[in-house]
Amino acid sequence: EFKYESKLFFNDQRKFGWVKLLPTSEIKNLPFFKKVGPEPLEKEFTFKVFSERLQRRKNSMAKAVLLDQSVLAGLGNIYVDEALHTSKIHPETRITEISTPKLKILHGEIIKVLQISIDSGGSTDKNYVDAEGKKGSFLTFANVFRREGLPCNSCGTEIIKTRVAGRGTHTCPSCQKVKR
Repeated sequence: EFKYESKLFFNDQRKFGWVKLLPTSEIKNLPFFKKVGPEPLEKEFTFKVFSERLQRRKNSMAKAVLLDQSVLAGLGNIYVDEALHTSKIHPETRITEISTPKLKILHGEIIKVLQISIDSGGSTDKNYVDAEGKKGSFLTFANVFRREGLPCNSCGTEIIKTRVAGRGTHTCPSCQKVKR
């Protein structure tokens, strides 16, 4: 029972979201949240935790694994492309093919990319605004996402867009070489 008259407005044009109102203490018991992996910005998200989570799908491509919310929570297409680029890992690289030093870099880049996104108000610049009516500005910091045809900020090679794990994927063919 609520003591205050409240209103909740929810508009999700892309239909990715949902709303369920319940006491905070019950959230962890929802079937959906029991399956979700750890949050990368929590202090418990150590390299050891990250590495162990990736081993669940060690023979899969890096992009597919990082997008899997049961492996890690909160990583979407934009952030995966950006973290893989700054780690110099091609999205089609299998987890087993990534060295421990590269995985350590990826762990740090995931945290960094998410923090930059939060600090800049997110990445949605089309149909979302925050409580003050401001659009997210993360994409102005993006190195590869939505930059196909433009030069890589690191090496000058043209950014390309392909499909990996069923998603539009932005890479630098020079910085992120495919291992064959």
